[in-house]
Amino acid sequence: MAARHPAEFAFHGARLWAVLCACLFFPHPVFAESSRYPLIEELSARDPVFLQYSDDVAASRMALAAAKPDHPLSPGIYAYTARAGDSLLSIAARCAVPYDSIASLNRISSIKTELEGKLLMLPTLPGLYIPDSAQNALEALLLSSFDPNDPTLVSFALAGENGVRHAFHCLPGANFDGTVRTFFLVPGIRFPLPESRVTSTFGMRKNPVTGNLVFHNGIDLAAPRGTPVFACAAGAVRKKGYDPIYGNFVILSHDGNRESLYGHLESIKIELHDKIKSGTILGTVGSTGQSTGPHLHFEIHENGIPKDPAGLLRGY
Repeated sequence: MAARHPAEFAFHGARLWAVLCACLFFPHPVFAESSRYPLIEELSARDPVFLQYSDDVAASRMALAAAKPDHPLSPGIYAYTARAGDSLLSIAARCAVPYDSIASLNRISSIKTELEGKLLMLPTLPGLYIPDSAQNALEALLLSSFDPNDPTLVSFALAGENGVRHAFHCLPGANFDGTVRTFFLVPGIRFPLPESRVTSTFGMRKNPVTGNLVFHNGIDLAAPRGTPVFACAAGAVRKKGYDPIYGNFVILSHDGNRESLYGHLESIKIELHDKIKSGTILGTVGSTGQSTGPHLHFEIHENGIPKDPAGLLRGY
């Protein structure tokens, strides 16, 4: 066994002393009043509760690496009130937990969300935290691909304000996929449907109508016929009409030489050259053109080239 450097002993000794002091002077953990979870005062080694949280995160990561499907993991929860200057990314970096985990547990739908003064729940187990029901478009997208029969799934109740408990399901080790990450990180881009289920992703696929292997230029989002379709960003109506493949469609032009396409619409509710805002209703979900059922075919192009939603992140 290799000898340890004296400085390493000094570090561990100082850390042990901090923990002992916490036990002597704070015999009972400090809890967040509204959440009933151990409260971290500051994200630094000066806070003994944060030291304990860091140890729990490290232990959870080790357990995650060694986990077997028939041995579900259990997430631990701490609380922290965000300070001035805190951002989701800086908090995630200090906690050594992916920002996806903190965002999904706290139901944060955009990277632009202001956090100062907000009581955040900090999980010890990296993963996605999916609620029973969606409160925003991002959660609806997460729920669309949620498999309740996943053997690694951990279900639990999160204590909230006024004693209200919220049901969550943790997928250990999971992260936002490219589509979800785009709508979370890219400013000005919103999800084009209130609720949907992703049925086909960007890239090579077998055409469900012809059976041919072709490149799919966008994503398909299944939703009930008549569901409103929203503009993903502000822009202008460049083209609308009918196409044998796309059926009733709308193409919007946006800043930065970008365009978005909405296909298989049942109805179109805007006019050519209209100036529109993000979230404007363009039409309704249908099954026109080459389609096997009601859904929205959604594309984003950059300089005339179709882009995978995850690839958008390089351009913003």
